[in-house]
Amino acid sequence: MRRVAPRLLGLLLASMSTAYCGGDGDGEGSFRTVARGFRLLQVDEGKHVLLSVRADGTFAQALPSGEPVRIAGMADGADLTADGQTAVLWSAWGNGERTVWLWRSGMPEAAVLSQQARGEVLHDAAQSYVAFLERDGVGTTSVRVARTASCTPGDCVLQTLLQVQGGTPVLERAGPLLSLMDGNHRWIIEASSGAVTDLGELPGPSFLSPSGNRYGWVEEARVRLFDLATGAQVWDQAYPHRGYQDWKVTRSFMFDEERVFVVASGVLDGAPAGVPADGFLDLCGDQGCGRLVSRYRCSPFELAGRPAVGCSPNLCIEIRCDLPGDKVLDGDGKLLYETKERGTVLGPFYSEGRADVVRIRGGDGQLPWLEWKHEGLLWRLDLEAPAPTAPILFLPDRGRVLFHQPARQEDGTVENHLWTWDRFKRVDVGSLDGAPGPRSLMRDHPPALYLDVDTANANGSSTPAVVRVGLRGK
Repeated sequence: MRRVAPRLLGLLLASMSTAYCGGDGDGEGSFRTVARGFRLLQVDEGKHVLLSVRADGTFAQALPSGEPVRIAGMADGADLTADGQTAVLWSAWGNGERTVWLWRSGMPEAAVLSQQARGEVLHDAAQSYVAFLERDGVGTTSVRVARTASCTPGDCVLQTLLQVQGGTPVLERAGPLLSLMDGNHRWIIEASSGAVTDLGELPGPSFLSPSGNRYGWVEEARVRLFDLATGAQVWDQAYPHRGYQDWKVTRSFMFDEERVFVVASGVLDGAPAGVPADGFLDLCGDQGCGRLVSRYRCSPFELAGRPAVGCSPNLCIEIRCDLPGDKVLDGDGKLLYETKERGTVLGPFYSEGRADVVRIRGGDGQLPWLEWKHEGLLWRLDLEAPAPTAPILFLPDRGRVLFHQPARQEDGTVENHLWTWDRFKRVDVGSLDGAPGPRSLMRDHPPALYLDVDTANANGSSTPAVVRVGLRGK
């Protein structure tokens, strides 16, 4: 799935040259290099384990003072349990497939679950299971599940819960359930037991609620929602599609138990031959269906821990035209922002849960300012320097925002500084040595920032490192 929301920028920063020898209680503005020569991959919520990568593989180390130990090949992503005891890792795509690993604390190396996994890698919060698709040479797609409690290096038995022939199946997770879709055919799988329920070939593109308790489908002119356990219909609504030819529903999805988002496309009746189809987004509930967006292509994604919909404009078919920006809607279908907001230099950036939002604002000939919005109220911090760059993110208490901004010294040199702002005062966390890298993570109890940094060498090359920045708790 293509993520159409604005590319949420990763954090920056730089490292002091000291080795990490302190505890997690280091105070405000303490900079510690925790892994030199590595890129950040993941840190668990409790800050017990750091996962990092370099060209020769993926490494794990105990925090605060452990040494990196290679556990797997080069991973592209990873999920750690909150206590850092278990991790699911996956490689980048190669010919439509990737490798999936399982690692537990104490394992000398991660167990290889698959070297030919397809689609999303799914698991529950405790990582009691890992599920994915595999496809063999004759076109049979299998739903494969590993029960992680019994996995050891080199010995992790996979169960095959379901197989389908041909098609382009998609595996989803909804609460305690897994669901496989192949066209309009849908199966429900109990992740704990492996029991499979075949819902059959449904009349149109189907959807499943986040809990897995409700499902339904979109027919040509109707949207229907059902209770999965009883089969009872919850509601049935007319879908607005008249006035268009070649009308087609491309996908449907739910963010709650009551409403259904429907993505469709069609060509306006009477349009000249060759005109491409327009994209549409509707929201349907027990009161009917309503159009949210026209002339955009939309997909669901997660923004600051909550569901959202990102919409990109249709391609321009005129000789000269100015495309509008992407739109981002919240889980209720209301506009959050557009990427070409007038006067926005960078952002917006949201707190977890999206109760707060900050932007860098400015215009031609103006010095930028930082704008913070909360419950309709605005706060402004004028900046006596060029616009900040990423990272711009909220601390876990959401009472402060952290940002990076260069500062020119009296001798003309430029130093990278990290700052915090609580809407009333700005605090210089410290001067950084190096250039921001591609990734960063904020963790709590007490607050600490982990991030990539590129440190310049005398010969003009640079060395990556993972750095920890201690921050004051409230």
